[in-house]
Amino acid sequence: MFSTFCHHERNRRVLIISLFIFISQTSFAQYSGYKTVSDATAFRKKAQEYTKKTNSLESDFKQVKHLSMLTENSISKGKFWFKKDNLLRWEYKEPVQYLIVLNSGKAYIKDSGKVKKFDMNSNRIFKQVNDLMLAAVKGDILESADYKITYFEGSDSFLAELSPLQKNMKEYVKNILIYFDKKDFSVSKFRMTELSGDYTEVEFSNKKTNVSLESSIFTGN
Repeated sequence: MFSTFCHHERNRRVLIISLFIFISQTSFAQYSGYKTVSDATAFRKKAQEYTKKTNSLESDFKQVKHLSMLTENSISKGKFWFKKDNLLRWEYKEPVQYLIVLNSGKAYIKDSGKVKKFDMNSNRIFKQVNDLMLAAVKGDILESADYKITYFEGSDSFLAELSPLQKNMKEYVKNILIYFDKKDFSVSKFRMTELSGDYTEVEFSNKKTNVSLESSIFTGN
C-alpha cells in the first residue's frame, strides 16, 4: 500500500512538473526568440532617458491589419510625425491617401480631400487609443497603471507586453505589444490585438529624431 502511494505521488509530481513546463512553453511560444528581462527597472530607465531627450520624431511606417474574415492582410504605408507635446500626424500614402492628425484633444481626419474634426473627449474609446499611441511614442506607457506590463528581451529589441486592466479596454483589447530598438530604446513596432484575434501592427523605419517640424504639419491640411 505504501509503495502504491509513493507510485501515485511520483506520478502526481511528474504531472505537475510536466504541466508547468507546458504552460511555460505555451506562454512564451508567441514570443519566440525572447526571454524575460532580468532587470525591468534598468530597461524602463533607459527607455525614459530616450523619450526625455526626444522632442520630435519623423519616420516611415508600414501598417498591417489582420482580419480573420479576410484571406489576406491589409497593408498600408506612409509617413509619421510626432512633436511634443501631444502632436501626432499619420499620413497614409498607399494604397490610398488618408490622413489622421491628433492635436491637443482634437482629431482631424482627411479622406477624399474632405477634412472632418472631432473632439476626442466625446469618444472615450477613441481618446484611450489616442492616449495609448502618445504614451507609447513618449515612453509614458511603461509607467501606466492601466496595464499589467511584462518585459522580454530579444537579440536586437526589448518587448513590453501590456494587458489592459480597465474594464472598457478589456472588452475589446487582448493585449498590446511594444517593441523597443536596443540601439537607442526608441519604439520600433507595436501591435494591438483584439479579443477576436484580429490585430493592427505598425512598424517604424528610417526614424529621425529632434528634427525641426513646422506647426502647420499638425493642422489637418
